[in-house]
Amino acid sequence: MQVDGKFIVLFGNFGSGKSELALHFALSAPQTGKTALVDLDIINPYFRSSDRKDLLQQHGVRLIAPMFAHSNVEMITLPPDVYAVFNGSYDLVVFDLGGDAAGAVALGQYLPYFQRLPAERLEVYLVVNPRRPLSATPEQIVALLRQMETACRLQATGLINNGNLSTESSVDDLLHAYDIIAQVSQETGLPVAYTAGLEPVIAGFEQARQEKGLEQRYTGQLLPLQIRMARDWQRIIDSNYLKFQ
Repeated sequence: MQVDGKFIVLFGNFGSGKSELALHFALSAPQTGKTALVDLDIINPYFRSSDRKDLLQQHGVRLIAPMFAHSNVEMITLPPDVYAVFNGSYDLVVFDLGGDAAGAVALGQYLPYFQRLPAERLEVYLVVNPRRPLSATPEQIVALLRQMETACRLQATGLINNGNLSTESSVDDLLHAYDIIAQVSQETGLPVAYTAGLEPVIAGFEQARQEKGLEQRYTGQLLPLQIRMARDWQRIIDSNYLKFQ
């Protein structure tokens, strides 16, 4: 199997921002029709990346999602199309896993295909948001990491600092997460690959990084994000709120 593309696997706790990051990576790729986003979240029916199917199609990204994910059928199954992403025809494939160990199990069945990938083609990231329950301390995050690795049968290659409170996020959220994730990095030996956040928050964090002398190895690449995963009802409420300010 000749593979020249890159594979990114994202896992983490509920509310960590996996789907937002999955959309960012997929939509940031060149619009060549050679990008795929595989939504393997068969646990949480809300805020899954497949909710933005139309947006992905507009950017030439192929979405592969659980069968019956948007129907009244309770038995959700994985489509056979997932196997096709390993045939070497994609430049980038992003996997968005479920928000707990049970949700990550779905990836395990593809282990033989991942094992055939060159190591430099596979990036497996734990997305960390210490503002969410069960990932508020280094101990909880390391425990979550081990559970996820066991469930999906892949070893993480890096960490992503995505400390946030959605639209209420601030630079303090990322700075708070920096201190925690630095400890996780030291304990696990995993590098911090990215620090992600809303564009103005990332700008403020960059300034704080310089002023406070934060270590590059614990911040990684700064990743400014747009909010794409807001529910439609939330978009209406937010727009009406701004209209009357």
